[in-house]
Amino acid sequence: MGDPAASYDINGNDSDPMPRDNGDNKHGTRCAGEVAAVAFNQYCGVGVAYNASIGGVRMLDGTVNDAVEAKALGLYPDHIDIYSASWGPEDDGSTVDGPGPLARRAFIFGVTSGRQGKGSIFIWASGNGGRYTDSCNCDGYTNSIFTLSISSATQGGYKPWYLEECSSTLATTYSSGTPGHDKSVATVDMDGSLRPDRICTVEHTGTSASAPLAAGIAALALEANPALTWRDMQYLVVLTSRSDPLEKEPGWILNGVKRKVSHKFGYGLMDAGAMVSLAEQWTTVPSQHICKSREINEDRPIEVSVGYTLQTHMDVNGCAGTVNEVRFLEHVQCKITLRFFPRGNLRILLTSPMGTTSTLLFERPRDITKSNFDDWPFLSVHFWGERAEGRWTLQILNGGPRRVSQPGILSKWQLIFYGTQTNPIRLKSEGTRTAGAAGYSGLNPFVFPTETDLNQQAGALGGAGAGYYQSADLYSNFMNYPNLFSGAGSGIDKTVATLNGHNIPTAQRENVMADSNNKLVVLHDCDPECDQQGCYGKGPTQCVACKHYRLDNTCVSRCPPRSFPNQGGVCWPCHESCETCAGAGQDSCLTCAPAHLYVTDLAVCLQVCPEGYYEISRSLADVTGARGNVPSTPSREDDDDDHSDEHCYYDNRTCVPCEANCASCQDRPDYCTSCDHHLVMHEHRCYAACPKNTYETEDYKVVYCLPPGFGAGKDIEWWIRKIAKESKVRFVLWRVGHCHCDNISAKPQPDFSQ
Repeated sequence: MGDPAASYDINGNDSDPMPRDNGDNKHGTRCAGEVAAVAFNQYCGVGVAYNASIGGVRMLDGTVNDAVEAKALGLYPDHIDIYSASWGPEDDGSTVDGPGPLARRAFIFGVTSGRQGKGSIFIWASGNGGRYTDSCNCDGYTNSIFTLSISSATQGGYKPWYLEECSSTLATTYSSGTPGHDKSVATVDMDGSLRPDRICTVEHTGTSASAPLAAGIAALALEANPALTWRDMQYLVVLTSRSDPLEKEPGWILNGVKRKVSHKFGYGLMDAGAMVSLAEQWTTVPSQHICKSREINEDRPIEVSVGYTLQTHMDVNGCAGTVNEVRFLEHVQCKITLRFFPRGNLRILLTSPMGTTSTLLFERPRDITKSNFDDWPFLSVHFWGERAEGRWTLQILNGGPRRVSQPGILSKWQLIFYGTQTNPIRLKSEGTRTAGAAGYSGLNPFVFPTETDLNQQAGALGGAGAGYYQSADLYSNFMNYPNLFSGAGSGIDKTVATLNGHNIPTAQRENVMADSNNKLVVLHDCDPECDQQGCYGKGPTQCVACKHYRLDNTCVSRCPPRSFPNQGGVCWPCHESCETCAGAGQDSCLTCAPAHLYVTDLAVCLQVCPEGYYEISRSLADVTGARGNVPSTPSREDDDDDHSDEHCYYDNRTCVPCEANCASCQDRPDYCTSCDHHLVMHEHRCYAACPKNTYETEDYKVVYCLPPGFGAGKDIEWWIRKIAKESKVRFVLWRVGHCHCDNISAKPQPDFSQ
């Protein structure tokens, strides 16, 4: 049913998201019907999660910019559980684009603080650019660890004509196929008061129709287990999605932990029944670790010949022995900076230490006007459950049909591993574990085996699960969880008292009474941490009520580190990213845990600075870039200095946002090291267009035009000698480029190399 508290009109800046009745504003209504059309509505089909409430956000019916997107993605994050998005950059086969700085921050805030700290769930349509051989890895919304990217399959289990292939797709739901041959999706069309004769349609199509079905299934899982985090939801999808209904379509591979995965369909067709059943047994995964490899600056040539392959590798240890150690992978990002014209000729592949090869980028024949990838984070989910440690191999293939006139260059690349240090698969009880594993082992066993396990004969499981590894003791170490503070009262002998007064000294019998449960209460000689109501015996575990705080069954004078007292005086654990805290959420840290950084504008602690931020460590932070409730006590340095309110000092390492147009920056917010896409860099600032008397080079840099009269051979030699002498270099390379240089008086800026 409709939920006004989850709705807003961003385009009109009011609370009513009703679309304009122009015959074209039906997309969002159709998606909403798939998710939450009420049962027995007598008009149209029933929604997947027909008990769910649903809101509408009007944001595409007007100017769409970074601020609009950020407001939509961050709308009411403690009320809205799931955000379903069937929009993104142009699916034209040549665009490389993603969220701007405000939208990126909305994603980060959503997964760290949304749903009271459990994380907003963002479900995204993977894109409809198949006819143009587009890649969803060039779409920064689907190519994100924060989104659950959903592809489409036809009713017959085949790839539809609009599908985009990429390594960031997590799973698939049904949608439309070939017109006249395959059916499309039935759903609500328009409000009945607008079009009474067209309230239902059977023509909803594309990945736009697939994402809402996935959102509905995710809502069912949340209904079964409201405690699921945003990462739990991704695990459930990976573990329960089914490859077998889609295996008529070629392209499936078996990854290092024996899971079938596809560039077309991810881990397969989402299974609502299996996902709900597993959600009921699920225990929240361990905290996310982020391990960054070293950045390899190679400047390796990419040759012009068709079929040429540049191969390079790096050996990593998964940050072993550190707090960031990753032993069980989730997402892997490969950040690449390269130049090659035309960019659409390239195919990029990444191979893991366990032998899984994932195609990060397929050739895009229409991508013929650009040449650069600038720190683009290609994402793969194909290594889920594998180990990070070992040799990772990157291959860049010139596989396109377009003629190449000059070699390209791989400038640098880096791997970022997301995952856990311990096995993340933990179910709630032995009974439900056994039933669950037996029920779904034939579809997709819930296991991340070791390499030794994989080398052993898995045994005959039969059916679709034949050949998969299955361990009977998989969850045996996770059935009985010691309490977080179980050691607090160890070694304390309990005092046993009975109603006939035995075991209580005679002198104290007159000070003994029974409570409402007929349990004896001693009114004196209690532990100092007991309040005036008395105790049942000696020691802080025997208090009727605590004077200060209760930790497990023990009264204490203060809560221990990494915990906080709730309103009832009970010590609860902080979020794992907090050293001290004021609440249980990730946004309640007062100080950060070791190896974490405080993100100033989001008020959360993270292991690494997000994209678009730079790190400050025990140094001066300009308030204009770092204002916020910094979770540490500011310290003044050099008392003799006059520190005005314009600056303050922070003890802890912090992450400060870069200037709005910077994709990355260094040392200060306005010192850009790379720009958002479609912008150009000039003197470490980012611009929408070149300043006067400059031109844009093929790697998005800005260079001054040559001075007037520059052209005669003698003049050229004079300028080269002059610049070489002043610069103390042996050779000078002028990059003329394409520019209009009328009436130039500015000094030329050469691009020289030794």
